[in-house]
Amino acid sequence: MKDLSNFTIIIPCITFKDVKKSITNIRKVYNKTKIIVCLNKKVKNNKDKNLKLIYTPLKSIGAKRNLAVKSAKTKYLAFIDSDAYPSYGWLENSLKYLNKREIGIIAGPHMDPKIQNFSEDIVGQVKKSLIITMNPSLQKTNNLKPKIVSFMPSCNWIMSKKNFIKFGYMDSKMLRNEDWDFVYNRMNRKKNKLLYNPKSMIYHENANIFHFIKKRFLYGYFMWPILRKTNFKNFYFYLPFLFVLFLLSFPLNLYFEDYKNLYLFILALYTSTVIIETIRVSKNFFNTPLIFFILILANISPGFGILAGLLNFNKE
Repeated sequence: MKDLSNFTIIIPCITFKDVKKSITNIRKVYNKTKIIVCLNKKVKNNKDKNLKLIYTPLKSIGAKRNLAVKSAKTKYLAFIDSDAYPSYGWLENSLKYLNKREIGIIAGPHMDPKIQNFSEDIVGQVKKSLIITMNPSLQKTNNLKPKIVSFMPSCNWIMSKKNFIKFGYMDSKMLRNEDWDFVYNRMNRKKNKLLYNPKSMIYHENANIFHFIKKRFLYGYFMWPILRKTNFKNFYFYLPFLFVLFLLSFPLNLYFEDYKNLYLFILALYTSTVIIETIRVSKNFFNTPLIFFILILANISPGFGILAGLLNFNKE
């Protein structure tokens, strides 16, 4: 077995209960690797000598990760979410890429757990849609070759502590999208790249349907710190906002016939796209009506979140 003593696994969360299952599964794969959990509520006992708990009132994931990185004593860092756990070879399979000068972050796929309830399984299917997830093909197990990609979420990042510091840490004020900001507004400016390594895989649990839609809404609600930064890549996030504004322009159909025709055409095109995606991602024909409905809600909820965030921003 390769020496992994130079790694620290960092997990931000709220309570120890949130991360307990993740730690149990990590210890099945890496029984001695250092783990730092940054959380808001104290726990009485910690019998794992290689597990460090840091208590903080800080709420954002970025702030917690920054705090954990400052406390880490190892050369390399591995970031994972509290509702995720690694596969065998997660860290080992990225060792050979860590010292390549141009590589800033190594990221792998985050797969659905093998055992899920009905609601979690439905959400897992929805997340495989092109209208929900950026580059869903990167979440498949049949990707065999590492390659440079523009972005992967921070639920599965491996990198050196030196690079994390060089890139300027994460924005501690951002309550969402701190990983997007870290890649496009920090790492890329240092001329480093993100390497997708399909062999560094984790399992990431899905929320139930209600919490998934709520999470998508909050994803948009807290997006304005990203949208306000002058980076061309950030304008990708304007798309759901613009589509929601288009949907809300429905009253114009009453006054402009040409606009009505355009509105109906775009709506028909959108509905057709959702139908195609529903058929493509559904594993069971009988679940297609439910998946169709959830796809629409999950697709437009970030746009409504952005709108609500804008109204709140202007109010403040």
